[in-house]
Amino acid sequence: MRDRSELTDRQREAARTAHFAGFFEWPREHTGEEVASMMDISQTTFTQHLRAAENKLFAALFDDTVTVS
Repeated sequence: MRDRSELTDRQREAARTAHFAGFFEWPREHTGEEVASMMDISQTTFTQHLRAAENKLFAALFDDTVTVS
């Protein structure tokens, strides 16, 4: 992603907290519920922020290289 400001503050916080909590490791070091608790938000809200961040990050990474048939 060229400009980190494309993520909202909460999207950046969700991605950063998940990363440092080991959410993306296998097996996970912390569940989505635990990461949400670290952020003092519901698991649903955490998932919404994280999915939006992932969508923007993946779009920035892949949109220039993928063609749709």
